[in-house]
Formats: sequence, structure tokens, C-alpha cells
Amino acid sequence: MEGTVKHHLRSLNIVALVATILVIGINLISPEALDILAPLLLFLSVVVLGIPHGAIDHIIAARIYGLQESVTGHLLFYSSYLFVMLLVGLLWLFYPLFGMIFFLIISIYHFGQADMISLLKPGSAATLFFAWCRGIMIIGLIIFAHPEISLSVIEAAIRRQPEWFAMLNDYAEFVYPAIILLYTVSAGWAVSQAKVKTGKTLFLAESLLLISLLLFAGPLVSFAVYFALWHSAGHVMEMIGFFKAKGEVITIGRFYVLALPFTLISLLGLVILFLIHQAHEFGDEMVSLLFILISVLTLPHMIVVDRMFKKR
Repeated sequence: MEGTVKHHLRSLNIVALVATILVIGINLISPEALDILAPLLLFLSVVVLGIPHGAIDHIIAARIYGLQESVTGHLLFYSSYLFVMLLVGLLWLFYPLFGMIFFLIISIYHFGQADMISLLKPGSAATLFFAWCRGIMIIGLIIFAHPEISLSVIEAAIRRQPEWFAMLNDYAEFVYPAIILLYTVSAGWAVSQAKVKTGKTLFLAESLLLISLLLFAGPLVSFAVYFALWHSAGHVMEMIGFFKAKGEVITIGRFYVLALPFTLISLLGLVILFLIHQAHEFGDEMVSLLFILISVLTLPHMIVVDRMFKKR
């Protein structure tokens, strides 16, 4: 493995770099074409990498907590994992506005934490602050750089339009520059304090590329590219590294085989969400349903991953 900008593997960095530049270029030349592809790219990002990268949490947990030695331990983990998913699902069902707010908060933490592990030296409150700034930058730009698209998706997911939605749209042009400024200050601090794992130039170039993606590729496509190639792919490599540290060799193919059962269960969950929405006449917005599915899976996954990072 080679230390590069975001991922340990140079080839993975190249794929992320090429895909990012490609979607930015397409959007600048023909935004209509990218708008047509956006739902498909989002669906593929969730199904091909998003769901599988969290579908071996039970195996990670078995190594962390020694569950392979206890049937009771396995039952406790699975029941706890499913119970957390159920709670988040019920929150979305009965209080969708709070479900969305909760999803945004945990996404900010989870994305920021995962990126911090790759980019910064861990172990201090200051790096935790950077993680929050990084997460705020990612989620904030997805929402406020193109509010006419992102806020409509949020509205469909929460099934109503609160009065303050109009205010969010009105002030978006002031919010997203402030978010960029916050991240710029935190990134400058990281560089000045020698907290960066890679070279300063690479770190700043990575930050600039990600900001450009979120600003110029549209919210759905930028989320799809970030979620698949920056976040999920990086997590897969972190998990493979976790197994390697324990003396277990797992290839990418083997990873997908291990992830297949829970990937299929998650897709079944997406179908069930769709049927529930149809039965209650909530609409059939598949983009919103994908975000709800991600939300339901994120919290228990985040708990396991947080423990894995601490173990490493």
C-alpha cells in the first residue's frame, strides 16, 4: 500500500480522481445529461459500494468483541443492531423531520471521522474538531450549494415543507461560503500544526478537489461520487486492513462474498420501505427512500466502525 491523498491504494485514488474530474467536466459542459444520470448514479453508489461496505459489520464485531466464541454474544449483537435500525426506522416513519435532522448529524460525524482517519494524525480534541468541520463541509455543501434540488429531496423525505424551508433557500448563498470558510480555517490549522499525514500540497489539493465536486457536480451526483469512491471504498480498505492486522487475508472478491447476505437483506429493506410508503400514500420518491435506507443503516454501522478505529 502506498500513502497518497485520501486512500492507501494509489489505484483507488486514481479512480476517485478521474471520476471526480469527469463528473465536474460533464456538469460544466452538459448539466442536463448529468441530471438524467443522477438518480442512476446515486442508486449504483448505494447498491454497489454503499450497502456492501457496511454489510460485514457482524464479522468486524465478532473480531472486536470475540463473539465467535459465544452464541449468546452473537444473539446480543444481532438483536442490538436490528433494534437500533428499528428505532431509526420508526423515527423516520412517525417523526420524519427529526429523522432527517438525526440523519444529517450522524452523517456529519461519520463522514468527518472516516476522512480524518485517512488524512490527519488522530488522538487530540483538535483533530476531532477538524472531523466535525470536514463533515459539516460535506453535508453543508450538498444541501446549500444547490438548494433548489437538495431541499426538494429533503421535503419529499420528511413529507412536508416547514415554514423555515423558504428561509433556508433564501440564505443558502450566504451559508455555503461560510461553510467553505470554516473548513478552510480548520484545514489551514491542520497544516500549520503538522497534523496532516500526507504532504501539505496533497492535502490541500484533496480538499480543493472535494469542494469543487460538491459545488459543481450537483447534490445527487456529488453525494454519489463521494459516498461511493471517497467514503465507502476507503472504508472497505480500512476493514481489509483491520483483518490483515489480525492475520487474516481478505481480497476484494472475498469481501463482497462476505457482504452478500446482509447486502441482500438491506435491499429487501429498501423494498419494504417502498411498500410502506406506497401503503401510507407517502409517495414513491426513490431518491428519498435511498436516503432513509442509508440513515437506518448508518447509526449501527457507525458504532461498529468507531470501535474498529479505536481498536486499530
